[in-house]
Amino acid sequence: MIWIDPANTDHYLVGCDGGLYESFDAGSNWIFKPNLPVTQFYKVATDNALPFYHVHGGTQDNFSIGGPSRTISANGIMNSDWYFTSLGDGFETQVDQSDPNIIYAQAQYGALVRYDRRSGEILRIQKLEGEDEPAYRWNWDAPLVISRFDNKRIYHAAIKFSGQMTGAIPGK
Repeated sequence: MIWIDPANTDHYLVGCDGGLYESFDAGSNWIFKPNLPVTQFYKVATDNALPFYHVHGGTQDNFSIGGPSRTISANGIMNSDWYFTSLGDGFETQVDQSDPNIIYAQAQYGALVRYDRRSGEILRIQKLEGEDEPAYRWNWDAPLVISRFDNKRIYHAAIKFSGQMTGAIPGK
């Protein structure tokens, strides 16, 4: 979204998925406003952290992140309270409901990682095809779910593609 000052048409404010930018010279130079903690979430997940739950999610062009829903700090929630759980365009995030320090986050095409909030370790865990197996084809935003019955079981969906079409194509 762009706002142009009607009293000075060289003054712009632009709000986007990366935050707020301002220009005083018709867009030749831009000033980023880092004091505004804004982002666009694709999907949001919560955990069972105490004393306040955390909010996690993938953001448009700005990684997957997590942060507290509340704080006891007189300053409120700060940018420094947030942490990155994955790189790239963030998408689906799931949190282990028995251990809120274990977060599964993905980027485009099913790039899945396991993030440990205690250590900061990011471990890539996306399933890869084996030698001589058909390639996996990941959706831009691949489904991701942790089993409600076994927190060690993760469902992350792709299809295998052999490169051969099957079935008739009408009119061909």
